[in-house]
Amino acid sequence: MRRVLLVHNSPRVGRYFSALRSAITEPEILGCRVLARLPRPGPPPGAVGEIIDYGMRRKRARPHYGRLRIAATERAYRAAARLHYGHAAGWIRRTRPDAVGVWGGNAVDARAVVVAARDAGLPCFRFENGFLPDTTQMDAKGVNAASSLPRDPAFYERRGVVGAAGLPARITPRPPRRGKAALPAIRLPPRYIFAPFQVGLDSQLLLHSPWIRGMHHFFDVLTRAAEAAPVSGRAPVLVFKEHPSCPARYPDLGARAAGAGRVHFANGNATDGIIRGAAGVVAVNSSVGTESLLLGKPVLALGEAVYEVAGVASSARSTDAVAEWLAAVWEDRPPAAPLRAAFVDFLGGEYLIPGPHRSPGPEHFRAVGARLRNPGGTGWGEDWDA
Repeated sequence: MRRVLLVHNSPRVGRYFSALRSAITEPEILGCRVLARLPRPGPPPGAVGEIIDYGMRRKRARPHYGRLRIAATERAYRAAARLHYGHAAGWIRRTRPDAVGVWGGNAVDARAVVVAARDAGLPCFRFENGFLPDTTQMDAKGVNAASSLPRDPAFYERRGVVGAAGLPARITPRPPRRGKAALPAIRLPPRYIFAPFQVGLDSQLLLHSPWIRGMHHFFDVLTRAAEAAPVSGRAPVLVFKEHPSCPARYPDLGARAAGAGRVHFANGNATDGIIRGAAGVVAVNSSVGTESLLLGKPVLALGEAVYEVAGVASSARSTDAVAEWLAAVWEDRPPAAPLRAAFVDFLGGEYLIPGPHRSPGPEHFRAVGARLRNPGGTGWGEDWDA
């Protein structure tokens, strides 16, 4: 690979891509910003719908968006998709890169770059925050549940624990939004199951959650499952925490929890401490699940998650299945997780790029450069090949 075109759609990503461009000399890295230009030619039939899919899901998930507003938004998104695709395709024709890179890849402008690269027959690296502390995702197939990360337990059985890289001892602090910073910590129960909320309009829920419709539904499923859990004595205790970066507030759920007795919200507590004290963790597909595996906790995924691998974490697609898992963990008989250490070791030692994108260092640049030079040489299967 001789030349890579990195396309950014925000100043933050622009600074990161500029840092890569300055630090990596091979392959040559080119950069440009997502801009609107007249499409010559425009995207092929059907591509516009693919480009705007995630953006429209976000809009339809907003309860205050009526039918007319949705229709107007879709028209605007379709026009933007054509413009962004034309701009990306023009850059690809002019610079003739061997690969393209973009942050995320789901927003309308970024998705247009992904589709333009695919139509040109080029691999497109997607970058995203890593799901272990101080790491970055970089994958030519996708990020999160759409990534090339192996889901076959046999892969981790063969690899085992290499231990080539030290794993972080603490999870990444999540800075709270204004208004959530001053919330008081609660005294956690002596024993509980942790259920972290996620950002309601994030791609993790809108694209990779086949049955949990949102955080109200998540709360309902967990509380119903806890009541139905076949445990001798009282139902399992649940501790929820709103996502600190999510603008949504859930005062109605807080009121329901206050009246339930065995349901709590710990919005002011540090996530690291909540995980460490938990008997188990239930998430849709949050990176809190991966961090919980790092800390040796039993994890249940309710959505499509990178850690939804037999022998690593459990999965459930019904309230009854959630109740069975809660009962097992509450009675100190959690499902066996013989591959948990191998999975986490592979994430930290090979799959994820070391270092956060906000403050990349020499090790980060070396890893990005190596993956750009040899995207198919990682050895974890055909899914990695673009």
